[in-house]
Amino acid sequence: MTVNQMEYGKATLKWQVAKSGGFEGAVILDGKRAAFFEDSEEKRLLSRLQNEAGRLHPAYIGFEGAMKRYLHFFPSGLIGAANAANERDYKERAAARLRTAMPLEQASKATNSDVAQLAKAGIQTNMLSPFESARLQDTLLGKTGGDFVRGAAAFASGNYASGAAAMAAAVKPHGPTSWPIVTYLPFLWDYTRHMLLKPTVTIDFADHVGHDFHHRYVAEPNADTYMACPSSEHLAQSRARISGG
Repeated sequence: MTVNQMEYGKATLKWQVAKSGGFEGAVILDGKRAAFFEDSEEKRLLSRLQNEAGRLHPAYIGFEGAMKRYLHFFPSGLIGAANAANERDYKERAAARLRTAMPLEQASKATNSDVAQLAKAGIQTNMLSPFESARLQDTLLGKTGGDFVRGAAAFASGNYASGAAAMAAAVKPHGPTSWPIVTYLPFLWDYTRHMLLKPTVTIDFADHVGHDFHHRYVAEPNADTYMACPSSEHLAQSRARISGG
C-alpha cells in the first residue's frame, strides 16, 4: 500500500488509502504521531492534516486568539476611534484620492500622461517602505508608468498572473519589485476584496493562526501565492467579529 508523505514545517504528514475505504493519515512530530484522521476524501484529509500541523506551531494562538489580541489593543474594534485614528482614516483618504484620480475602469486604459497626474495625487502612504515608495513613484513617472497601472488594474480585476507579471516588468528598470508594490493599488481600489501583502507580517500571522501560507509563499509575485493568503472567509468572519457585527 502506497504511503504518501509531505514535509510541513517541522512536521511530517503521512496518509494512505484506508483498508476500510476512504483515506487515513497522521501528523508526525519529533518522530511521534501527534494526530490521526480519517476522511472519505483525500483532499479534505490533507487539509485537515495541514491544519492540525499548523496548530502544533509554537506560536499558534488560532483565529480566536488573534481576535482577542486585536481587541486588547482596540477594544471598540474596527469602528472605534482608536482604530480609525491609527489605522483606517489615512488609508481611506489615500483610497479616495486614487479612485478620484484614476478610477479602476480608467486604469485599464491608462496612458503615461494619465499616470503622471496620478503620481501627483497624494496616494503615497507609510504602508510602503521609503524604498518601495520611491520605486513606485519612479515607475509611475517613468516610461513604463502606463504599463504598471494597467497591470495593477488587471490584478485588481482578478487577473493575478498577468497583472503581477506586467507590474514586475514595469518596475524592473527602477529596481526589484515586491509584494507590497504589486498589491498597493489593488488594495486602495478595493480594500474589501484585496489585501496589501506584506510577507513578513503575513507569514507571522499565518503561523499564529495555523494557516499554511508560510509553506506556500514565494517571494516573486505570482497568482498562486496571492491566492494562498489567509482565506477571505476567515478574514471576513474576523472583520465581522471585531467590527461588532
